[in-house]
Amino acid sequence: MMPTPRGHAPLLIALSMVTVVACSSNQAPCEQGPFGGGTCTVGGEITTGDAVLFVDEQLVYAAQAIYGFGPGLPNAVLWTTSDPTVVEVETLPNNTASVTALDTGTAWVRALINAEFSDSVLITVVVPGATRWQSTFSGVPVGRYPAIGSDSVVRVATGGASPLLWLFRPDSGTSTSVASCFSALGPSIGGSDVAVTTAANCTRKHLAAGDNAWTAPVGSADLGVAIATDGSVITLSGDSVYRVSATGTVMWSQDLRGVPVTAPVIGPGGDIYVGWSAGNADSVSRFGIDSTPRWSVAVPGLSPGTPAVTSAGRLVFGRPGGMFALDSSGTVRWDGSFPGASATSQTSSPVHDGLVAYIQNEDGLYSYALDGTFLWAADSLGYGASTGTVGAPVLLGDLSLVVPCAAPSGGRDVCAVRQVDGRLSWRSPPGTASADGLAVGKDGIIFATQTLAGGSSALAALWARISPMTTGWPAEGGNQQHTRR
Repeated sequence: MMPTPRGHAPLLIALSMVTVVACSSNQAPCEQGPFGGGTCTVGGEITTGDAVLFVDEQLVYAAQAIYGFGPGLPNAVLWTTSDPTVVEVETLPNNTASVTALDTGTAWVRALINAEFSDSVLITVVVPGATRWQSTFSGVPVGRYPAIGSDSVVRVATGGASPLLWLFRPDSGTSTSVASCFSALGPSIGGSDVAVTTAANCTRKHLAAGDNAWTAPVGSADLGVAIATDGSVITLSGDSVYRVSATGTVMWSQDLRGVPVTAPVIGPGGDIYVGWSAGNADSVSRFGIDSTPRWSVAVPGLSPGTPAVTSAGRLVFGRPGGMFALDSSGTVRWDGSFPGASATSQTSSPVHDGLVAYIQNEDGLYSYALDGTFLWAADSLGYGASTGTVGAPVLLGDLSLVVPCAAPSGGRDVCAVRQVDGRLSWRSPPGTASADGLAVGKDGIIFATQTLAGGSSALAALWARISPMTTGWPAEGGNQQHTRR
């Protein structure tokens, strides 16, 4: 009998080693019935299957005997392991055993049932942030943020002479690609798992399988798009903001009177917000979804990326050396400068959990309450030297966050950090390729884009277990789909 796979997607599936005979030779003859000897032991099994454990995690297994009348409690179970340096097995009452993960590797856990029948499960022990798989592909630059649809497929945009949209299976990294536009912040995913990318004079919609639905002759490679609830797309092109219908028709445009600096976002009332720059002055403009100009206001500064929107319509922006918040009327509610940070250091896109905002720059990771109160700084968790957009945190459901962070030996690790105080929980192990931008799947697996030497890119899946937060604005672009609304 095949063991039932555990819910957290085992790395490998072990074939059951159950032995079946008509009746045990060393037992007294037993009454025969439609299933053989009614009280004979004819087999045995561990009731759950293979598992992936993190170091120090425990899991309890149970075993049962198979009698002629069906499964039942065994008389005795002997539990062993093939490698006691990887897992420790402790026999418990009621034919169960506690399996504790000690060190990385794989080990079989075996149950000998009623002294003659055995079954085994394979335990794989990992550490958080270790590479599950890495898939390399052509195309540099790579869009910084992977996007994950409701189908769990991971999508990445790449540039170069032939821009592509790559689609990756989350369990294996198996990929396909289709011609696309390049989006520096990565693709955005709307309803029915359609993906939208944008580049100079190009905004393209792909169906869930990757097929091209339409291409509109407007767009900008430097940022990304926002997808409205009706499927229409807000994109930037030149010095203007455009709305493209769900079927690919350009509906309207509005001149920004400057160069776009932030990706567009859609507020809770459906209005559109864009940050832009003219000369040495930065501004934010608000438009109705029907193109009606609401206001344009000067702001303290802007960093490339995506502002975070609150349910009350307040917007949080990163700027060189700090962050600030606007209310829905365009009033600057607060402006905070990072303690000890360079006034020219660009920031990531901010994220928030509904109460507290988090943001990163090259020097550190910072936390502010949404009323502007400074909470903490983690100076050792900066992004490191960057010539482009800085990677953004992703908030997780256990009140932690993950973020690309400068590695001691160069490049960038993935760091998990407590939201309450910025304390480091774990760092990806040495040897993991440098991470640029992150997304987190529903099962907690972390996906990191990577730029490799020699003109190629990669997407890596890293072992982790905590699902992403689903409230607030927990990732760049608002969610793992980067809809920016």
